[in-house]
Amino acid sequence: MSKFTIVVDNLTARDLAVEHGFALVVDCAAGRFLFDTGAGAALLPNLAALGIPAGSLRRVIFSHGHFDHTGGLAALAAVEPELQIYAAPGLTCRRYSRHPGQKPYELTMPVASRQALGNPARLQEIATFQEILPQVFLTGPIPRISGEDCGGPFFLSESGPEQDFLSDEQALLLGDGTLVQGCCHSGIINTLEYCRRCAPQIRIRTVIGGLHLLHASPERLRRTVEYLQKLDLQELILGHCTGAAAIEYFQEHLHYPVRLARSGEIYEC
Repeated sequence: MSKFTIVVDNLTARDLAVEHGFALVVDCAAGRFLFDTGAGAALLPNLAALGIPAGSLRRVIFSHGHFDHTGGLAALAAVEPELQIYAAPGLTCRRYSRHPGQKPYELTMPVASRQALGNPARLQEIATFQEILPQVFLTGPIPRISGEDCGGPFFLSESGPEQDFLSDEQALLLGDGTLVQGCCHSGIINTLEYCRRCAPQIRIRTVIGGLHLLHASPERLRRTVEYLQKLDLQELILGHCTGAAAIEYFQEHLHYPVRLARSGEIYEC
């Protein structure tokens, strides 16, 4: 059994600092990890409020390079200079969202966080599914084969046509059966199927994190539920970019608990 402490999220359960971002501390048999760092301002204050020494976080896993998951790195690196960072290739590339009728919005990893990557020896790139420590697996880039509508208005420049498929996105899978997501831009069906294919010996029981279903169509929600109903899951702990409507839909249609995640909450899975 492992422990998961939600440090940064869009909502809070304990009057902690709130921002659009995500950060989670994982305590498992192999040690302690920080999964994502939030947008920046909330990480260190919330760690202090939760009684988690920033210096105890010597391994950081990035789900992908968006600012709301990478912005706290600079502050953390200033406190703990011996960080080991795990990320898929492409973490620092420039990226934008371009919604119709709106100005382009930059999502790139902040400059201070990119500078905090520092010595290349600090960064371990995860290019494929692998075990980084005993019973701690990172997916690396996740193939998109399910047909899920997981594109979104993401591009690699302010005005150019090249779409950003967030090939740097990865998830964390523990041998005791918990799957940790940042935003799940690759789609939860793709992600679960990839994990089941690469680690068939692991029975995935819990999914925790964001599923990027805030703007999902009714058809996508229906199809996702149909898929999840077929699996032997025990609970979903969802926050950040999942969206209230999607969480409510899952609560109505799935036979196991679907919980709303908020910073300050601790789960043992």
